[in-house]
Amino acid sequence: MTKPYFLFSVLGAVFLCVCAAPQLSAQYSMDLNYSRDLIKKNKIDSAILILNAGIKKSANATEKGLAYLQLGSTYKQEQQYARALAAYRSALQLFKTQKATPGIFLTYTGIAELYRYQRLYRDAEEYLKLCEDLLKREKIPDAYLMKFYSRKAALFSEYHQKPDSALIYSEKAMILAHKTEDRDVLMQSLMEISGIYVRKHDYAQAIKLSAEVVALAQKDGNVQLQCDALVNLCRNLNLNEEYSKSIRTSLEAFEFAKKNKKTFNQLLFADNLQVAYSKINDYRNAHKYLRIRLDLTEDFYNKLHDQKVLEYEKKFRLAEKQNQIDDNHKLLLLKEEELKRQELIRYFILLMMLAAVLLTGVLLYNTRLIRKKNTALRLASEENELLVSETHHRINNNLQLISILIQNELKKNPALDAFSRRRITANIDSLGVLHRHLYQNATGKSLDLHAYLKDIWENAEVLFEANGITNRFEVAHTVLPEMQAMYFGLLVTELCMNSLKHAFTQENHKNIALLITSTDNGLSFCYTDNGKGTAEIPKLQLVDKLCRQLRVQYQLDTTNGFQINFDMNI
Repeated sequence: MTKPYFLFSVLGAVFLCVCAAPQLSAQYSMDLNYSRDLIKKNKIDSAILILNAGIKKSANATEKGLAYLQLGSTYKQEQQYARALAAYRSALQLFKTQKATPGIFLTYTGIAELYRYQRLYRDAEEYLKLCEDLLKREKIPDAYLMKFYSRKAALFSEYHQKPDSALIYSEKAMILAHKTEDRDVLMQSLMEISGIYVRKHDYAQAIKLSAEVVALAQKDGNVQLQCDALVNLCRNLNLNEEYSKSIRTSLEAFEFAKKNKKTFNQLLFADNLQVAYSKINDYRNAHKYLRIRLDLTEDFYNKLHDQKVLEYEKKFRLAEKQNQIDDNHKLLLLKEEELKRQELIRYFILLMMLAAVLLTGVLLYNTRLIRKKNTALRLASEENELLVSETHHRINNNLQLISILIQNELKKNPALDAFSRRRITANIDSLGVLHRHLYQNATGKSLDLHAYLKDIWENAEVLFEANGITNRFEVAHTVLPEMQAMYFGLLVTELCMNSLKHAFTQENHKNIALLITSTDNGLSFCYTDNGKGTAEIPKLQLVDKLCRQLRVQYQLDTTNGFQINFDMNI
């Protein structure tokens, strides 16, 4: 199941879109506010048209920069990341030309939110550091500063996983939101604080805050924000095991999202319904909404696919038109040269003209032939990219479907204990994480071991917290081939499952640690727990096989808990 605080990323996509900048001239402020109202009412296309028209008619660089900021946030809400980044860069260029530090500060915040929304947390953190540098030198208006605090809180919550720091920055943003009477930032801060309570397992308080945001968004007429808050409310109800209430709320929210043509939110509500129905053993409805979710996922990615095809077609037509203009220009130059030569020596020029025409024909023929081949190769390359994207999408859906089907079948088999079921699904999840990292990697043949194992470790942290186990994760950023990374992922998953099942009995302080450090020749691996029952495992057969695949000699120490070490050359 998707983490309950995932929708804070989607909420952030709307955040900067609906509150770009209040400090404008009277006439242009009215146009910008009107576009903001259209965005709240889910009339995105109209808002984009108005913003582009405002940019063209405005002669003021600052006003144009603010309009570019809002346009970039709107494109981000529509998942058009390239256009969003281009709009932000246009705004940044205008603000830098005017040496408008507040505008630069706000643009850095917007770019950081764009990268955070795409889960490029390191890039997001770099731009927030640029904001901090500006904040040290100059005074920033409260209307801009509260947005920076809000995005800082989101990064602490999602990337650094420091709920206390996230709470501090969220409260700072709320104080400024009350001061400036900015309802959008207030709702955003409430959602961030709700996510902090989820991490602290205080689901009742998280539900209360999510419901408050739903009511505020409904009163404010903000369709997208209301949908996002409803998703978090339903997921928090699931976490609090209020499945009947979650189902009622999700069904109403699903119809609301359907009415407003919010396909992505429909997908999330269908996912929540599938989970809730599964929890109450209503597998008929669970399967129904699983199929709906898969169909909506298919439609969502087909929409993105169609947008890319239209962009490629537009680029191709522009290139063809430019080539035609260039060819005509070359022909005109040739004709002018022929006329000049005819004026000097008619007979000689006639002979040279025939030769030139013949040579030109050969060149044009070869040029057209080469152009056709290049066009065919380019189209084939673009088609392959689309096919690869579609294949990865289908593989991801199939892995999710396989995982759900296996879980349903395991529930029907009482002979298997809970840890055996979890071990099976955990291994499937680790393969799913591997596939996602390979897809996001530019080469598709290697990946960052730290990022890959971090995702697997985060999945296990839910079980660690449920069993009162503290954990330590320190893995070096090392690039490994896909097969070696896969064996590392399966090995870490197996060791975690063994510790959870066998290690701990009555210990007051339960600890698990994974340390992978870089050495001169390769990597040093160390996994430990302080449990007393690990030594009773008959034989670590799967661990032994995985170490053989990695071609390492491992050492075990069970005198004080459990410890496995090995060094690997790379």
